[in-house]
Amino acid sequence: MNELTNFNTYNFQTIVALNDHLIGIKNLDGIFEYLSSYLKKDFAIDKISITIRNNTIFKNFEDEKDLKEKNFSVLLNDKDELVIRIFFYIREEENINSCFQLIKTTFKLISQTVFNKYLEFKIFDMTLKDSLTGLYNRQYIDEYLKTTLPLSQREDKKIAFLKVGIDHFKAVIDEFDYAIGDKVLKVLAKSLEETVRNSDIVARIESDEFLVILHNISNENNAIIVADKIINNFKDVKVVVNEETNQTLMKTICTGISIYPDDADKIDEIFRSSDIALYEAKNKGRGQLFKFKKEDDTIELF
Repeated sequence: MNELTNFNTYNFQTIVALNDHLIGIKNLDGIFEYLSSYLKKDFAIDKISITIRNNTIFKNFEDEKDLKEKNFSVLLNDKDELVIRIFFYIREEENINSCFQLIKTTFKLISQTVFNKYLEFKIFDMTLKDSLTGLYNRQYIDEYLKTTLPLSQREDKKIAFLKVGIDHFKAVIDEFDYAIGDKVLKVLAKSLEETVRNSDIVARIESDEFLVILHNISNENNAIIVADKIINNFKDVKVVVNEETNQTLMKTICTGISIYPDDADKIDEIFRSSDIALYEAKNKGRGQLFKFKKEDDTIELF
């Protein structure tokens, strides 16, 4: 292990240079990687984990419970509202004791840069996610499909798009209130995520309508099986509408299925065909599914 630089001889310009470099890094993972290298080289610190407001934004691959922890906080304002905590493993306890003040000074200087990058990440994340359910939104799906569709076309793979809508959702709002309506939406979001694979995408497109993207399916029967599972799983979920009486609301959903590239090969066509399929499913009744057919490319609204 290299001899550590002590606080008295350490060049303060080195810390400033570190901060300047971090400002130029574009993502959180890059910041974590660079800080890890810096701390290991200059202070013999391994396996760091950085948290902000107790929400881990960087994490090493080791379990924190397996680490010998040394914890200090860097406050970003006088009200102690914003706190960065650094957990790390050290090979020799005396090394960190001798350099503790230097490390603290370093993080006091770079803390605002780290937090600013964290805020950029959260703001960007908010523009792509639905605030109520935490699912991806329509904007994310539009951007996602711009890269996913060409890739699937090159690899000659099919993608299923399942448009999900809650049956008579407006009646729920009219009978109860928007709080119950929001509860139904969040329960459905959770049910959809638990039903599909981790590699699949679930998004809230608008109001009470969701979109499930199933990657790499062999044929439409695969999509029909998943759609049927989605419908039945949600049917079994009870939404409590009155905590005192334990009154529950039994809700159902319908699902419209469209297959890329068989039914549509452009983003707007995909949304249109899945919309039509969902409309036809709801025409059949509660808890129904419908596979889009090109001959059903028009619908009668009146």
